[in-house]
Amino acid sequence: VTVTNHVAATSDVGGRAAPFVSIVMPAYNEEARLPAGLDRVTAFLAAQPFAGEIVIADDGSRDCTPEIVRERMAALPAGVSMRLVQHERNRGKGAAIRTGVLAATGRYVFFMDADLATPVEESLKLLDELKRGAAVVAGSRIQPDGSDMRASQPAQRRLVGRLFTTMRKAMRVLPDIDDTQCPMKGFDREAAQSIFQQQRLSGWIFDAEVLYIARSLGYGIVSVPVSWRHVEGSRLRVRPQQAWEVFRDLVRLRFLHPRKTRAKG
Repeated sequence: VTVTNHVAATSDVGGRAAPFVSIVMPAYNEEARLPAGLDRVTAFLAAQPFAGEIVIADDGSRDCTPEIVRERMAALPAGVSMRLVQHERNRGKGAAIRTGVLAATGRYVFFMDADLATPVEESLKLLDELKRGAAVVAGSRIQPDGSDMRASQPAQRRLVGRLFTTMRKAMRVLPDIDDTQCPMKGFDREAAQSIFQQQRLSGWIFDAEVLYIARSLGYGIVSVPVSWRHVEGSRLRVRPQQAWEVFRDLVRLRFLHPRKTRAKG
């Protein structure tokens, strides 16, 4: 698969500042939602006391998504860099995030959706845990009082989510984690590289795969409650054969990712 890479960056006088944080956002035909999301993430990073990098992983878009990213590259504030990596064809969200994470250069690497259903500001909660020594931090839409922010989803989406969680736990795949599918996760650089070099699934359950690989490599996983809201325009389509596909991929996890030794470098 060919991946093209375009980079634009700003730096402090005297040389480019290495990113402290990289934020990876997958994008597929996101010309309607991406401009606002990019502007918000750029403003967020510009306000931080560290250098930040945005990595847009374009998954074969046929609209103006790449052009929007290149326009933003031309006018970045100090301390913020932007990178565009592209697939020649649509390969799925999991594949896009894998490409983006492996291209990221930050000490800490996050991924989140372009619609910012989980606001980018919530990443600071995850960053606090990473700075305290955690290697993998997963956002959770379940709050300390037991309330679940997924309640804002349409009924069909809530049902699919519950069925997936029930199936996953019954198959003993991360049975102690209640929300594997929250679209915000953070990693230190070593963990990000080790995990995503081995990530293979491109479909809906890739989030669970990422956490499953982390555990198979011996990384601890810290769950942090984050804010989340349902945003219209999701590309997830509920299909009758989806239950079989999810079951198949849950079975494949054990064969794809037995307990392993961490990759070096």
